[in-house]
Amino acid sequence: MTRGRWALVLAVVLVAMLAVTRTSRADVGPKPPVVVWPTLTPAGDAPSTTALHRPLPTEKPLFERAQELDATLRDAVQDLGFTLFVADPGPAQGHTRDEDLIARAAGAPLGSPRVEGEAGTWVVSPRLESAGSGTFMVRIVAVAPRGQELRVRVETVPGESVGVRGLVMLRDLLTQEAAAAATLEQEKREAGRGTTQGVMAPLRSQGRAVLAVNGGFFGVFTAFSLENAASGTSDPRVLYPLLAVGTGIGVGAALLVADEWDVTTGDAWYLSAGAGWAATSGFLIAAGKDVQPLTDRYSWGVGGGFIGLGLATVALTRTSMDDGDATLTHSGGALGLLLGGTVDWITRGATTATPYTGMGYGSAIGLIGAGALATQLTLSPSRVLLIDLGAGGGALVGAAAASPLIFQDPLIFQNPNTSQSKTRGWLSATLGGSIVGGGVAWWLTRNVDRQGGATPTGLSLPGTPSAGVIGSSVTRSGETPVYGVSWGGAL
Repeated sequence: MTRGRWALVLAVVLVAMLAVTRTSRADVGPKPPVVVWPTLTPAGDAPSTTALHRPLPTEKPLFERAQELDATLRDAVQDLGFTLFVADPGPAQGHTRDEDLIARAAGAPLGSPRVEGEAGTWVVSPRLESAGSGTFMVRIVAVAPRGQELRVRVETVPGESVGVRGLVMLRDLLTQEAAAAATLEQEKREAGRGTTQGVMAPLRSQGRAVLAVNGGFFGVFTAFSLENAASGTSDPRVLYPLLAVGTGIGVGAALLVADEWDVTTGDAWYLSAGAGWAATSGFLIAAGKDVQPLTDRYSWGVGGGFIGLGLATVALTRTSMDDGDATLTHSGGALGLLLGGTVDWITRGATTATPYTGMGYGSAIGLIGAGALATQLTLSPSRVLLIDLGAGGGALVGAAAASPLIFQDPLIFQNPNTSQSKTRGWLSATLGGSIVGGGVAWWLTRNVDRQGGATPTGLSLPGTPSAGVIGSSVTRSGETPVYGVSWGGAL
C-alpha cells in the first residue's frame, strides 16, 4: 500500500508540473523580430512610370519626410515590444515586389523563394508620395512571419503629421489582433496536413483525440506495470485506483500538450508509434532474456515506452509529421518485429521456440530507422502501405518457392535437429523475398506523389492489374463467380 500511495503522490506532482509548465509557456513568449525596410516612393496604386526607389536628396521635401518616417517607425517597433532586426539592408533595386516581401517574411534572402520551416519575421515596407498642397500619401505594407498576405494601411496626411500617423498605422498592423489574424491564416494553410479541415474554420490540434486515446492507454499500461512490479501480484484495492490515476494522467497530459501546441493527427500517431512499439520492444527483449520475476518484464516495457516517447518528442521538435510519416514509423516497427523474429529463427536453425529476442531488437531497430527516415522523407500513407504489401507478398513468394525444402520432411517443425540447413534455407528465402518484394514495390511506386500534385515521370507500366471477380461460370445452381487476377489496358 505504501508504494501505491507513493505512485498517487507522483501522479499528482506530475500533473501539477505539467500545468505550471503550460501556464509559464503561455504567459511568456518572445515576439518575432521586425524588419523595417527604408521608405520607398511612389506610394500610390495608380499606374506610374517611376519605379519604386528610395527618395533622392534632390527630392528635398520627400527625402526629409522619408527620413523622418524611417526613424519614427524604427523607434516605434521597439516601443511596441518587438525586436528590431537592424542587420537587414533593405530591398535592392528590382527586389521590391510583393513576392519579395513574402519571401523575406519567410526568412529567405531577397530574390529567393520562401523556405519551409524558417521561423520568419515581420516585414514592414513604408511608402511615401507627395499628394500636393503640402500633403503626403503614406502607405505601409506589412507581412506577418511566414505569411502569405499583405496587410496595408493608407492615409493622406499633412507633411508635419507623417511621422505621427505612420506610428499609429504601424501600431494597428502589429497589434495582437493582427498577429492573431495572421496566425489563423497560417493555421488554415498548415495545421493538420493530410487531414480534414473544419467546416467553417481550420481546427487546431486535430490530433487531440488520437493523442488522448493513446495517452490513456499508455497511462493504464504504466499504472498496471508499476503495481505489478511493486507488489508482484494484482491487488484490486490498489490496482483499480492506480488504473484510474494512470488513465487520468495520460489523458490529461495529452490534452495539455494539444492545448499548448498544434498537434496534427500525424504528430499524434507518430508519438503513439514511438511509445507503443518501443514498449513492445522492451517487453519482448525482457522476455527473450528470461527476466525474472515475470512482473519485472512490464517495467522493461514501461522503460522502453518512455524512451521511445522521448525520441519521438525530440523528432517533433525538429519538424512536424504528417500521416505518411506516422504510417512509415508504424510500418517500421511492425516489419522490424517480423524480420527480427525471422533472423532469430535463422540463427537458431529451428522454428519451435518463440523468437522474443529477435522480435524485440528487430522492432526497436525498425522503429528507430523508420522514425529517422520520417524526418527526412515525404511519403504518402498509400505508398507506405503498398510497400508493406510488396514486402508481405515477396515473403509469401519466397516461402512458396522454398517450400520443397521443408514439406519433403513433415516432421521438420517438431524435430529441430532433423535438418537445420533446410529450415535456414526456407527462412532465408522468405526473408529475401520480403526484402526484394519491398524493394520492387518501392521502385514501382516511386512516382506516387505525397499529395497527388506531382507529374509522374519515369517507368510507366501498360495497363493496370486488378484482383477479384474476373468472370462467371454457369452451373446448375446458377452463375458462379470466378475469382482471379487480371491485367487490363493497352499492351
